[in-house]
Amino acid sequence: MEFITLLALMLFLTLIVSHIFNKMNLPAVIGQLILGVVLGRGLLDIVKPTHELELFADIGVIMLMFLAGLESDLKLLKKHLGPSITVAICGVILPVALTLLTALIFGINMRESIFISVVFAATSVSISVEVLKSLNYLSSISGTVILGAAVADDILAISILSVMSGTLTGNFSIKKIGILLALWVLFVIATYIAYRWIVPGMMHLANYLEATHAPTITALVICLLFAYFADWTQLDSVLGAFVAGIAISNSPNYNTKINRNIEIIGYSIFIPVFFISIGLNLEFNSLIKDFWLILLFTITGIVGKLIGAGFGARISGFDMKDSYVIGSGMISRGEMALIVAQVGYSVHLLSDEYYSSVIISIILITILAPFFLKHSISKNPI
Repeated sequence: MEFITLLALMLFLTLIVSHIFNKMNLPAVIGQLILGVVLGRGLLDIVKPTHELELFADIGVIMLMFLAGLESDLKLLKKHLGPSITVAICGVILPVALTLLTALIFGINMRESIFISVVFAATSVSISVEVLKSLNYLSSISGTVILGAAVADDILAISILSVMSGTLTGNFSIKKIGILLALWVLFVIATYIAYRWIVPGMMHLANYLEATHAPTITALVICLLFAYFADWTQLDSVLGAFVAGIAISNSPNYNTKINRNIEIIGYSIFIPVFFISIGLNLEFNSLIKDFWLILLFTITGIVGKLIGAGFGARISGFDMKDSYVIGSGMISRGEMALIVAQVGYSVHLLSDEYYSSVIISIILITILAPFFLKHSISKNPI
């Protein structure tokens, strides 16, 4: 019952904060991220990260990325696949270089410095998706490139992490890399088969079921199965949810009512909990002790993605305004960087000494990212 009480408190405060930030013409997600900092260790310490909270947050990010898939234009994604990959690669190289240099300047050993730079290579598209949705920019060309690049970024980050966790911990083998690549190929083949035949069949069958909201329930089942399968193949579950959304939205029996119903479920409870959960672990003790390190990690994290991804967009043929939007949309780190940091910490690639500094920098970047994206879109409205 304690969690239920806290859940009621979080949802009520989400209403208030979202109202205030919308009135201020700012994305509500910023208020929810700050609310997490206020309720967590940083200030009041009322809400603590529990298993129940993490479960709700996991479902929240899965549903958010599922909605992003439902609203994505597959033709646009295919058309802009090349620019997306270019943006992803450029958006990895510069942040890795700047973060590595920063870590070495502060005397962090080479092994740990390399890993920290990989943490800041990851992009979390969930925050950007929320801002893009709130500003009706998700289906734009720039929004499509951001989505495609962020997915490519996640795959790059996971690939680098998989190799590093093997090579730097002494567990590297060609066999393990081969198994990993085989699992990813299996994911691609299985999702294509599901996209072409299984998903359309399930959605068609749902229309004949005598059950309340049968198509919506079927869509949720497909989403969760895709998320599980992606996780099983050692990719991120949010990638599976995103692919599921694309598969359903392109099936012949897709109805926009499904999108509206999923939005109601997600935004009523799970998605706000996800955004609040990001800020819960921020502690100001480490912020004061390692102020300069955190400040530089935050600056290089923002500048690296903004300029790196923006440059990738520019050489792909986008003008300066669109490049600014795309670079801004790639800044956020969020759950993806937190996952990479946590995995590295568990295999001793990231030490206790610098763990808090890295986590705080990720959270600060995640909180600041929506401001950059909103500013860039205000300069380049559709």
